[in-house]
Amino acid sequence: MSSKKLPLSINVFPTLDFVELVQLDPKSGQLEKAVALPCQFDPLTRQVTDRDAFLQTIRDLYSLTRIPLNTPAVLVLPGFFTREIELPAEFKKDELRFALVSEAERFYLFKKSEPQIDWINLDSHRLLYAAFHKNEIEKYQKIFQELRIPLLAIELSYFALLRGLIATGAIQDEIDNNSHWGMLSISDSSFFASIQEGSKILRTTDAPLSMSGDEAQSVLQEIQLDVEAFLESELVNKLVIINNSAHRGIDALAHTLNISAPVVFIEQNENTLGSRGATEGEYPCSLEGLGGIFYKQFPDTPELNFLPETSEDIVGILHYQKQAVLWLAVFNGALFLLLLITWGVFYLLTWSKDQEHEALVKESSKISSSLDPARLAEIKRRKYIQSVIDKNVELNNFMVALGTNIKDEIWLDKIEIIAPGSDQPLAVKLDGGTIDKLDDVNKVATTLNASIKNTSLEVSNAAQNTSADGQSFFSWSIQNTNAPAAAPPTAGQGGMPTATPGPAATPGGAH
Repeated sequence: MSSKKLPLSINVFPTLDFVELVQLDPKSGQLEKAVALPCQFDPLTRQVTDRDAFLQTIRDLYSLTRIPLNTPAVLVLPGFFTREIELPAEFKKDELRFALVSEAERFYLFKKSEPQIDWINLDSHRLLYAAFHKNEIEKYQKIFQELRIPLLAIELSYFALLRGLIATGAIQDEIDNNSHWGMLSISDSSFFASIQEGSKILRTTDAPLSMSGDEAQSVLQEIQLDVEAFLESELVNKLVIINNSAHRGIDALAHTLNISAPVVFIEQNENTLGSRGATEGEYPCSLEGLGGIFYKQFPDTPELNFLPETSEDIVGILHYQKQAVLWLAVFNGALFLLLLITWGVFYLLTWSKDQEHEALVKESSKISSSLDPARLAEIKRRKYIQSVIDKNVELNNFMVALGTNIKDEIWLDKIEIIAPGSDQPLAVKLDGGTIDKLDDVNKVATTLNASIKNTSLEVSNAAQNTSADGQSFFSWSIQNTNAPAAAPPTAGQGGMPTATPGPAATPGGAH
């Protein structure tokens, strides 16, 4: 088992009456937490009947298991519509998606609701696609965004079920020998059958069911005939039947199927699953709940994902925002330390120059009455040097104040400081951004005013923007309104310093 952090799995039971949360310890590979809470869905449309109740159920599951809400999760939904289809191989991805949406809309299930689709390639000409109601997918996505839970994928129970069988070792021999075997998943509303070669899906079939009351026995007979016809042309080494139906007579199906391969029967209900509250549960959690954890762990298994591709950047932002802020804080800390060291060096230099300045003042007072041009020129030269040093000290004090007052939520894109002359105020312009409101930026401008003589800094050009990955932020400028524009120094003249460092941070770094 890899030590890489694994996501949570949140599984909506095919019985549409419970939501399950499963977590593994990535170091030991042992089941760490498995718990389920009741939550009702419409059995016909599979829609969330009460959006707020579902949101609260997810929050309660995290709270009950004491898992932070920012822990990434994979959502597993009950599958009910998959189809195999042959399409031209030269189709581009967007063309293929459009064709599959049009294909799904031919079915009654999606007459009034646009389908959200995803697919996997079975071979060079055939693919398997699945569809779910798009408005429901968007509803789930918004719920997890509101809870600030990074949602890594929304997948179907059929494929999570396959990974759950692999993770438990139930089909270890078939995987090791890359042999043919079959899987049959039954719920009250549908059944799904597949033939695998190792972990690779070769063929599938599914059909809607209405398994209730007196019709249950006839439905089982239909399943028997359909499965036998499906397996007739294939020689399988094993058939695994998973019962997610509330009907208790399905175990008889394992004995009535006319196949020579051994049959493994797994019943998942409130009497066998510890996560559902069974005190002597045969299994700690559902195979679907376990398989959701391993969404990215078995490369050869199918990875259908109903999460819109445009959401991947948002998920990344939510998942890594804390780390990004930490790195930004480290960067600002390093910048402050560098400025502090620079200030220390300048302090030593200016202390030495202060001593020299005092000596110059005394000497100047002694020869102030002298008309010797050479002596006056020397004094003027030394005063000019001292004024340059004073301006450098002022610039250094400004940089120290800037590094001290920039908070984690604020970043700098550009720093431009021009000193037109020793007797003129500094011309300052700072460009940057913030992920929060502009109040802290105004405080920075106020604090910086105290570090520069004869200069009044104000916040300007504030605007709300959106980065390429969809993150909202404010851009701003801080500049003074009373400093004249600096003329470039001519040859032979001493120019004052200009600081134009590169960007200190970018909006992407603040996410």
